[in-house]
Amino acid sequence: MHYKEAIRISPTFADAYSNMGNTLKEMQDIQGALQCYTRAIQINPAFADAHSNLASIHKDSGSIPEAIASYRTALKLKPDFPDAYCNLAHCLQIVCDWADYEARMKQLVSIVAEQLEKNRLPSVHPHHSMLYPLSHSFRKAIANRHGNLCLDKITVLRKKQYIYPKDLSDSKGRLRIGYVSSDFGNHPTSHLMQSIPGMHNRDKVEIFCYALSADDGTNFRMKISREAEHFVDLSTEPCNGKAADRINADGIHVLLNMNGYTKGARNEIFALRPAPVQAMWLGYPGTSGAPFMDYIITDRNTSPVELAHQYSEKLAYMPNTFFIGDHLHMFPHLIEKGLLDKDGKQRNDKNIINALNLKQLAQDNNMKPEMNGASDKLPFKTVASSISNAVNAMVSQGQLQISTPQGVIINGLAASQVSKVLSALSN
Repeated sequence: MHYKEAIRISPTFADAYSNMGNTLKEMQDIQGALQCYTRAIQINPAFADAHSNLASIHKDSGSIPEAIASYRTALKLKPDFPDAYCNLAHCLQIVCDWADYEARMKQLVSIVAEQLEKNRLPSVHPHHSMLYPLSHSFRKAIANRHGNLCLDKITVLRKKQYIYPKDLSDSKGRLRIGYVSSDFGNHPTSHLMQSIPGMHNRDKVEIFCYALSADDGTNFRMKISREAEHFVDLSTEPCNGKAADRINADGIHVLLNMNGYTKGARNEIFALRPAPVQAMWLGYPGTSGAPFMDYIITDRNTSPVELAHQYSEKLAYMPNTFFIGDHLHMFPHLIEKGLLDKDGKQRNDKNIINALNLKQLAQDNNMKPEMNGASDKLPFKTVASSISNAVNAMVSQGQLQISTPQGVIINGLAASQVSKVLSALSN
């Protein structure tokens, strides 16, 4: 409202438009922010900050070439502009532009070193710091500054310290675990962990999933919300204080941060400490650098014990790996593989059939074909040669599927190509 009033009084107040754009961006009103930045540039074409702000909108929207152009304009107008320089460096890496890479990295490291020395918020984001030739101590310090920024943001809420459950009596002897993520939907995080909420032993554990993003209508979201004992959509609660209140009221014992510093994170919720034990898991493998995160669930290969000092959290090791997958449920058709064999010879150009059950197609004998020069592949069942001609014809003619007495066979390659064409047409 104050920015609108300032603009009403002075319609050509470019700074007011740019600052209002920043506020609207914080409120996730991307279109409103875009309009504000564009108007600020119309009023003052030499306004470097507005060009950089506009670039950030393009960058977050995936319009990288437009972002690069705007960042370069900002730097042309204001050569000493660390935020624009570091964001431009990130955009160039996204599009694999390696021109002047060594010089660019040297300058970026120099910028970060100076900012850390002067106790400023670094222009390199914690998540992006993994891409650059920075030391572990620099990455930890960058994360720490962003963690402290979250603490600064919550001071305005003036909230009292939460009271935690003293034991498991209120939960009838069960440990209450809360998963917090903006990625409960069609996102790699859910692709990996979608079955986890439903696999816990409900006699011992009570699971809460807190979604930071709206329902995207996908099967991933549906599966997690259906199989978690409690699924709470916090995307409708923009206030971090009230979101933390809800988590604390649920009596959570262990709260898992699955975002870290990735897109959609609301680390201010964790900064409020609604649970007695808070841990990082899966979505962000680096340190939070934050005093409000107690543990990082990891493994000895990802986080060697000799590098424990580079983490602000205590290392909680899984026996083998922290990086779980859900291939069994996502790709059930890959459970069995059938080698389409016509002459009994082992070749690299044979067709492979995937299925849940190959009993109707497979012969009894197993063989280990040489695939791409490897000699230790898993055994394949050799599919009856009676259908090989039909399948070879399907592949050579690019048909999507064929019907055989044994069942319907789908051409995965052709289906994938059709999917890509349809996707391209829809964009």
